[in-house]
Amino acid sequence: MKATMKTLSAILICCFISTIQMYGENIQRPESENYVKGVEALNEGNPEAAYTYLNAEINEHPDNGYAHCYMALICNFCNDTKLALQALNSSLELIPEADTEYRSFAHYSRGVLLSNLKMWERAEADLNEAIRLNPEDVENYKSRAQLYFETERYEESLDDLTRALKLDSKADVNDLMLQLMAVAPTSEFMERITATYQQLDQVTIH
Repeated sequence: MKATMKTLSAILICCFISTIQMYGENIQRPESENYVKGVEALNEGNPEAAYTYLNAEINEHPDNGYAHCYMALICNFCNDTKLALQALNSSLELIPEADTEYRSFAHYSRGVLLSNLKMWERAEADLNEAIRLNPEDVENYKSRAQLYFETERYEESLDDLTRALKLDSKADVNDLMLQLMAVAPTSEFMERITATYQQLDQVTIH
């Protein structure tokens, strides 16, 4: 699926939420000029400028795992999956183990990319790790639910959608829920889907 600025912005929002959530913990993040300007450029929706700053940052400080993580977003936005995966691999080698929010996001991002490549086992391993590191992130469950659906593991897909809705009753799971309805193997499973679907805000099953 072709990347859009909306997709990039949504991913960046996840990153910045992670930053806020981790603010109170004793984790030191980079403050170098190119890195800060690169993140600011992404926040302003300017991936070209962000690439310039982050590329300079990585050349100057190749051990900045956070810069590699953000660079992966830019590579994915430019439809360069290979470079995006390389950047995420580097980020996971370099981001401190204690920074579970960012490590979870890096695993999530790699899991989504691998899912797009239909590398299901590796993708599932990444999404499992993302959930282990950050079990309160709805997006982790939604992405794993999509993977389970694509691999015809419908019960597990529904379980993850249910978890997502328990974390956020307004989670955007409508499309996948409808897809599950279309392939429901038994009447009992359809009843489970319907019961879960009714948790969605402003949706009524008649």
